[in-house]
Amino acid sequence: MCYAKQDMGTLQRTSDSEQVQLKSRCLIGRAASCDLRVNAPLVSSEHALVCWVGSGWELRDLGSKNGTFLGKQRLAAGGRSSLIAGDVVSLGGPDGEALVLVEAGPPSAYARHVASGAVRLAAQSLIVLPEESEPLVSVVGSRDGRWLLEDGGVAREVVDRETILVRGEPWVLELPEAGTATAEAGATTRSLENTTLRFVVSQNEEHVDLTVVCPDEEILLPPRGYHYLLATLARARLASASLPPAERGWLERDELCRMLATDELRLNVDVCRARKQFAALSIEGAANVVERRMGTGRIRIGVDRLDVRRQATLS
Repeated sequence: MCYAKQDMGTLQRTSDSEQVQLKSRCLIGRAASCDLRVNAPLVSSEHALVCWVGSGWELRDLGSKNGTFLGKQRLAAGGRSSLIAGDVVSLGGPDGEALVLVEAGPPSAYARHVASGAVRLAAQSLIVLPEESEPLVSVVGSRDGRWLLEDGGVAREVVDRETILVRGEPWVLELPEAGTATAEAGATTRSLENTTLRFVVSQNEEHVDLTVVCPDEEILLPPRGYHYLLATLARARLASASLPPAERGWLERDELCRMLATDELRLNVDVCRARKQFAALSIEGAANVVERRMGTGRIRIGVDRLDVRRQATLS
């Protein structure tokens, strides 16, 4: 099932009011291979491209014979122009087939199951496959704009429109540049970089209170079993504070499983649930609350501001 993101980039045909939600790149033209097919005689096979460029939408003419128009102004052959909500794009002439950018929000990353067409939308730069209840594979947007595929406890980079296999079944990834959403003016942005995690661990290690300290408020999270996983990773990061930031806190996956008396599948489920809990707080980069090192089985907590303490004993 696909749940549409209401404010993501959307083009509307003026001829029939059909709306098309934009991928990170939308090829427009007469060819059957185009993302948005416009079957009109003045439209070239590959006429124009609308793409997300990190902070907004851009229209590009692809050397079309009869031109791409923004309003009544024709773009130069191969030219480009930014697009904002309400802009009208005409193909083949100022009065040709017209498209209106009715929503200008960023594209949503998602994975599409090739056989069924089912779509899994990203939540705070995290896609879980095949289901959230069975997180065999995760696609995570990293802080540097890349997308990482976590499969079998090992991370590797993936790119837009790459096909991956989950249980032997192909999924196609639609991946805009990660972490490029523009913050609203005057809004307080919650991010992992300006957040402190405060852990209070019971004397018998059976209970963990976790408070997320944001610039605008402190949030005591409902208790969850996976908070002990986060506390364990936090301790490892604090214990390696003398190392350079990029080297702090990494634990081998197998070692971590032994420390927690768990297995890899349960570990993956707990990592997924922790990420989802942070995503629900609208924390930018929430998927990176747990990080996996590319090409290895190493894992760490993705927050540097940490406070782990023992619960005080009753006198």
